[in-house]
Amino acid sequence: MISILRLVALALDQLEVAVCVFDTRHRTLLWNDTFVQFFPEHAGQVHEGEDYRENLRRFYLSRLSEDELPAMERYVEEGVQRHHQQQRAFEFDHHGYRVRAASVSLGAFGRVRLWRKTTPLLPGMQDRINPRLVQLPGQISADTARALESLADGILMVDEQDRAVWANHAFLVLYGLPDIDSLSGLQFDAVYAETWRREEPTAGYARGVAILKERQRFSGAPYVLALPQNRWVRIVELRGTQANGSSFFSHVDVTASRRQQEELRKLTQHLESLAGKDALTALANRRRFDEVLDAAWRESRQFGSALSLLMLDVDHFKQLNDAHGHPFGDEVLKSFARVLTHVVQRPGSVVARYGGEEFAILLPDTDAASAAKLAEFLRLQVEGMSLGTELTGVVRITVSIGIVCTSHCAADAAATLLVNAADKALYEAKRRGRNQIALAV
Repeated sequence: MISILRLVALALDQLEVAVCVFDTRHRTLLWNDTFVQFFPEHAGQVHEGEDYRENLRRFYLSRLSEDELPAMERYVEEGVQRHHQQQRAFEFDHHGYRVRAASVSLGAFGRVRLWRKTTPLLPGMQDRINPRLVQLPGQISADTARALESLADGILMVDEQDRAVWANHAFLVLYGLPDIDSLSGLQFDAVYAETWRREEPTAGYARGVAILKERQRFSGAPYVLALPQNRWVRIVELRGTQANGSSFFSHVDVTASRRQQEELRKLTQHLESLAGKDALTALANRRRFDEVLDAAWRESRQFGSALSLLMLDVDHFKQLNDAHGHPFGDEVLKSFARVLTHVVQRPGSVVARYGGEEFAILLPDTDAASAAKLAEFLRLQVEGMSLGTELTGVVRITVSIGIVCTSHCAADAAATLLVNAADKALYEAKRRGRNQIALAV
């Protein structure tokens, strides 16, 4: 496959098409001579196996102003996402030319990126901050205007300097503009600012301003902006579509889809939360506990910090269920869970229902002596619980607790050994007569 791609890259050199091939982990595999001609910043720097992020860092380093450099890593990560997800070509300005970029998936092999120069930049386009004044193109034709007015999407026509020339009614409505004259040859960033002028600025607006600033240098790819009243618009640039150098921007209201995505995100988070929560006690469930235990165990091993685990079991719970019924047993477990939640307030700690009447408490940065003190306090709190109904009378509840700390485990032990050791300590507490604590040895 590599040999075939090298031949293709060589053939593309003759067509003045730049190419660079990456594997599925975004590592550089090969490139042609035209690639380093288009992007001289890579000459003598790009190498086989290089992460695409390094490629992007050099690209942005040659283009970003000093005040934009702190945002480079965000630009890089967004560039990697575009590289991975790109399905259609887009254009951007680079070294005096407009360059069209395409990205094609090679399946399990990786992805190839291609670039070709389209046209030299028109006068003034190389200086986006202080563009040289050029004559505006003539008024849009009646036929074209009628066709664009029939679209539901907003359409903005700009000249070579990105100044507004014409817009359809849908665009004016989207941005709250009274008529075309209100555009007054403004660049779109000014139109965007005017839309927000009477509104309280939000984080979405600040992000929109930053995006527009980026697009002054790296135009082409679709992007989304926040509008007042929690609305959103997706913008697609259609550059170079007119002989006079003017271009069209399509503005699509994506508010409904964004809100659906947000609702879906919240629902997903809710379901994930439910998946990690015990339905009866609202504590973390066994699945969530195992996930946290693995992470806490690795952190404890890495930094040498103490990690303690308490395994708790409600004494004689089966007899309690048999004598008073399962509904009362459920109330016992819920009351027990409330006590645990109230007492265990240590940062990073996790209280979980491990299964049935067995519970687990994970205590990061806690040594064996501190864990034992907490366990004894918990035992006394449970012993003082007053539960019962007119039918059951007052029922005395006690708990047995097994305690283990990482100091009792070998350095190369697995997290499951911590649970096993706490379980053995728990059964030792029961063997001694219940309603007591036992520390693993």
